[in-house]
This record gives sequence, structure tokens and C-alpha cells, in this order.
Amino acid sequence: MNWITVIWLMNAGAFLMLAAFAVRLARVWETREKRFNLAAKSANLEMWEWDLERDEICVPLTGRAQLGLPAFGRITFQHLMPRWHPEDRERVRQAMNEAIQNVKDCHVEFRVVAPNGSVRWVHAHGHVHLDDRGKAQRLTAISLDITDRKEAEIRAREQRAELQRVTQQRTAFMEREIAERALVEREVIESCAREQRRIAYDLHDGIGQQLVTIAISAKLLEEQLGPCQPDEADQASAIVKLANEAARQVRLTARSAEGGDTVDDLETALECLAVNTSHSCDVKSVVTSDAEPLPISPPVAAQLYRIAQEAVRNAIEHGAARHVLIQLTFGNGDMVLTVQDDGAGFNTKTNGHGMGLRIMRYRAQCIGGSCEVRPGPNKGTIISCRVPLQAEPSLSTIS
Repeated sequence: MNWITVIWLMNAGAFLMLAAFAVRLARVWETREKRFNLAAKSANLEMWEWDLERDEICVPLTGRAQLGLPAFGRITFQHLMPRWHPEDRERVRQAMNEAIQNVKDCHVEFRVVAPNGSVRWVHAHGHVHLDDRGKAQRLTAISLDITDRKEAEIRAREQRAELQRVTQQRTAFMEREIAERALVEREVIESCAREQRRIAYDLHDGIGQQLVTIAISAKLLEEQLGPCQPDEADQASAIVKLANEAARQVRLTARSAEGGDTVDDLETALECLAVNTSHSCDVKSVVTSDAEPLPISPPVAAQLYRIAQEAVRNAIEHGAARHVLIQLTFGNGDMVLTVQDDGAGFNTKTNGHGMGLRIMRYRAQCIGGSCEVRPGPNKGTIISCRVPLQAEPSLSTIS
């Protein structure tokens, strides 16, 4: 064996070793590629690459089948674009061009239309590669199927829209119900006011006049009996006094029931209410105020008078109060009317929705204020009405 043969055998051995190594390397790459493809398939991932110089896109076979592209042959950007949803094409094109021009990654979500017409959502993450001269050479991208997530987002939006629609409907229904209830309350208040005025007129023109007639008749009888029957004359005189006092009480009651429609001086009107209450009900009633004259309009004063009148009536009829304090205070741009009594107290569980309290609250709302009720420090009840000093009634005819 000469040296030429030896060299040939050595080269052949090296070639065989290289060939075996190449085969093993190919098998390793094939295994790795299969594993990667399996992982990508499990995660709904697809990889594709766009050769920018040749305008050729490498699309996997599965991707070609899903997009309705031929299994073999050259795929260009113009072949791929029609597979995107018409509303998304321009946005995807701009995102890719911006990534290529600025050499940056791109993230874009778009819809892909399959040959059967079904639509899938895809999230694509692309990366631009440069050549040795720093020029964009190719764009590689990974596409992730996000259809399930997008459909969930669409369902969530639809559910939110439906919830908003139902909420708006219920809100509108509640607003209508509140408006109807306010209208009923207004009608009740106006009806009560009309009935109260009617009773006041009946007291004044009916019972009051009859008592005056009784007093006049008793006075005449006193004059007739005076010369010869002094004892009987004294009895007649007592009847005159009782009848006059009863007539006075009737006039006071009638004036209290009828008054308050127009109040020019709230403090004076409240003092009259306190005096009438003290005389007719044997209840000590006091009015205090820290300002004079009061900076409020007559319609507002009328509503406050009615609130105080209702509060005093409740204190006497329901609380059996013996002392009632009416206070007017000012501060921070508000006026506060407070009616405090020493009666049996207020049960928030049973009396919180009574007609009287509802009427007082409604009157306060009509003049831009609020009305609240709370137990007194020891016993009794405190009713407070807070009204802005510039308040004007929304329903000036309420009485």
C-alpha cells in the first residue's frame, strides 16, 4: 500500500465521519423542530417569515391550509393581505410598514377570514432583522390565535351594554315613580290645605257666629234680670264671659288653621302660633330668634310656618308635650327652623314614614331645604328644617 492509498483512505474515513455527524445533526434539528412545532401547535402559535428583498413569505403548511393558500409555491404580501378582514387590512399594513421603517417590533391584533367564511382573531408579534449594511432584510413573526379571548371580550361588552340598558330602564322607572309619588303628595298637601281652610271658615262663620249670638242673647238676659234678680243676672253674666271666651278661642283656632298661606314676617307668625298654642292647648310655647328681620321671601316663610305648625301639632297630639320651643338660627348661608318638645319621644321604627313627617319633608324640599327628626337629649322630639337663605319655592302655590 503506497502513500496515495493511505491518504485516500484517511480522506474517505473523514468524509464518512462528517457524513455521519451531519446525519446526526439533521436528526437533532428535525427532533427539535418537531418538538417546537408540537409546542407551537399546542399553544395555537404559527411562525412565518417575510423576505423583504424578494417579497416572499414563508408560511407553514398548517397556516397555508387555514388561509386557503396553495400548499406549494411562492407566497407574497399581496397573496396574504386578502385573507385579512377588510376592516383590519390597512391597520395591519401600517403597523408592519412602521416596524420596518423604524426597525422596531410590532404588535397587532386582526381578524383572519378562512375559506369557509369563519373569522378568527390573531395576535401577531413581529421582529425586524437587518443585513450587514443595516437595512431591513426580513420580518419574522409569531401569530397567536386569540379568538376565544376576543369572543369573551365581546360577550362581556354585550353584557355590560345590556346591564347598562336595564339600569337605565330601572332608573327611568324609578324616576317616573318618584315623580308620580311627588305629584300624589302634592295633591294630598293641597287637599289638606283646602280642607283646613274650609274648616277654618266653617269655624269662623258658623260656630263663631253662633257663639257670638249666644253671648249677645246672654247679655240681653243679664240686662233684663239685673234690676230684680241679681243672682240670675250674675249667672247670665258668667254665660256671656264663657261664650265670648269660646268665640275668641274659635277665632284663634280659625285664624291658625287658615293662616300661613302668605307670611310676610315669619317670626311674628310663629309668635302668634306659640300664643295660640299656649292659650288653646295649655302648652307653654316659646319662640326665639337670633336675627331680625328674617332675610327670606314670603313664600319660603309660608312653607316654614306650615312646617312649624305641623311639628307643634304632632308634639301636642302624639307626644302629649307640655313645653314646645321654636327656634330660628342662621349660619353658613342657611337658616334652621327647630321645633323641640318634651313629649313622649319619637319612635324612628314606627313613625319615620308618617304622613305628617312626609308633608314636612316635602314642604322643605319645595324650598330647596331638608327636614329631619331625631330624639331629644333627654326626652321628646327635635324636628329641624334647614333652608338656604336664597331658597325659592318650586311650588309657590302649596299651602
